[in-house]
Amino acid sequence: MAAVEERPIRLLLDDLQTTGADTLSFRLLPGGPSGTIPLFNAVDALAGVRELVVSSTYALMSEQPMLVQGRRPEDVLDFARTVRLGTPRAGSWAIAAQLAVPRADASADPPLARRVSLQMHRAVRACFAASGEAQRDFDLGLFLRRTGEGVSANVCEALAKLGRDGVPYDVRFNWADQLPSSVPARSFRFGTRRIEVLHTAAEQLKVAVPDGEVTVEGQVSKLRRETGEGGQATVRGPIRTVYGSSERSVRVLLPDVLYQRLVEAHGRRQHVRVTGIALRGRIERVSLVEVLGDNTPS
Repeated sequence: MAAVEERPIRLLLDDLQTTGADTLSFRLLPGGPSGTIPLFNAVDALAGVRELVVSSTYALMSEQPMLVQGRRPEDVLDFARTVRLGTPRAGSWAIAAQLAVPRADASADPPLARRVSLQMHRAVRACFAASGEAQRDFDLGLFLRRTGEGVSANVCEALAKLGRDGVPYDVRFNWADQLPSSVPARSFRFGTRRIEVLHTAAEQLKVAVPDGEVTVEGQVSKLRRETGEGGQATVRGPIRTVYGSSERSVRVLLPDVLYQRLVEAHGRRQHVRVTGIALRGRIERVSLVEVLGDNTPS
């Protein structure tokens, strides 16, 4: 079985012994002496595993997809603290994240650990597919269209960190024997080119304002009168798009009447909600401006 799966026997035996946990095995393939890895690569690999767990847990608990995740709630971090890591093994440089799965009736709702494991599986599978399609001709839309499957800047960055300096690696999912899953346990290999694409996608998702309907809610930070009627304003706060949400600054182009409303709101330090059509990274056709008051909107 180890030969067929191209895995060290030690890893295979460990999987057989962890019947009460879903296990994600990360096997890095750096050059150099067997069982060793450069220091900074190891540090980034561990950070990548941590970020993958945290961002997937947050995505599972969120009501809508997020292009970029902000500060994580404490319950997300509390779950991440329950995840155990196995030690690196010789033959390659491999670590395993174990999510303890309590015994449960097959007809009951899956426990949180299983749902997080499945969320990570969806996200890794979606990033694997998008990065494969984008290798020849990069298109951020390949990632945006999969945000509903768990793709985000955070997940892309986590997977890119695992392969720091283009070091290839495998990710393998194995489900706890005591709670079988209908989702096939499979392995994903991320090569150097895929890792480069994931890094690019992470950087672009952090600043993306996709074309289409957008709503931004926050405080006006900059104003600039345009030649003729109207002007530009910069609003910083949560942004909701058809692909998901993020928090950042966005420029808004407004006709004179709506521009004056933002001028007044800025002077009174009031929060606003602006809805319109985003084109080329800014909101160009504003359909609604609402003044929300002095406090940060909920």
